[in-house]
Amino acid sequence: TSMAEPRNNLIKRVASALIAGLIALAVAYLGGKVGLYVLCTIAIVLGIREYSRMAFSHWHMPKSVTYLFWALGVIFYYLMIDHFEQGLLWFALCSLSFSFGCLWLTRNRVGNEDLLPAIALGSFGLLYCVLFPFFCIELIKLDLGSVWFLFLLLVVFAGDTFAYLGGRSFGKRKFMPQISPNKTWEGSVAGLMGSAILGTTHLLFSMPDISWYKTSIFCLVCGFVAQSGDLLMSLIKRVAQVKDSGGLMPGHGGILDRLDGIFIACPLVYFFALYVNPSLWPF
Repeated sequence: TSMAEPRNNLIKRVASALIAGLIALAVAYLGGKVGLYVLCTIAIVLGIREYSRMAFSHWHMPKSVTYLFWALGVIFYYLMIDHFEQGLLWFALCSLSFSFGCLWLTRNRVGNEDLLPAIALGSFGLLYCVLFPFFCIELIKLDLGSVWFLFLLLVVFAGDTFAYLGGRSFGKRKFMPQISPNKTWEGSVAGLMGSAILGTTHLLFSMPDISWYKTSIFCLVCGFVAQSGDLLMSLIKRVAQVKDSGGLMPGHGGILDRLDGIFIACPLVYFFALYVNPSLWPF
């Protein structure tokens, strides 16, 4: 039984990842950039929902705080659609609105030691679940946006896959067991190698004018940031005492379990695309 459970879990992970990948490819092929916008919107809205249900329970927040975060997250996303260049302003306004809302919604009901972490988690959630992934929509709008979108997926998912397989095969030394007990140095290094190999290979064939060594260095940095994002979300789940952010994908959990690295890597890939092709700069 002990050997069958990991095998069954691996089968679930592979099957659900394949199904999700096929759906994403079908939407991208049939819908083009509009289809990719729809996929990004669904991911962001589901991410807001999962985060709002997960992040505040440990701090004894009333349901009204969860609904407030959910509403402000959607409003923040809507404001970004037409006024992306003012994203930091919308982030500041929505963060302040959440802070003030928490103060009044929890008055005389929640202790100070619970209220302050909840307010901080709200601001972090707006940054992580809305502002960061919105850069993916801006990435798709660029020339060859679909190529850059695939690059983003390859760098992060290759890192996830290589880290998982490398950790299972060679993992011995754990580096942060208090946050993620199964992650090892060996798996992390394998993940970085996977990000660099697949990301660099993709751009070598699709955009041969871009320097391969710049791409390789960027893939290593992006892979490290994606792994760090995974650890940040693991920390929130551990404090909230939940195993997964949701149950949408069998073997993977929810949207945030699968896309935590993608969300935090979106701004990096967007600005790398502008760096290698300054003529794309929109501002």
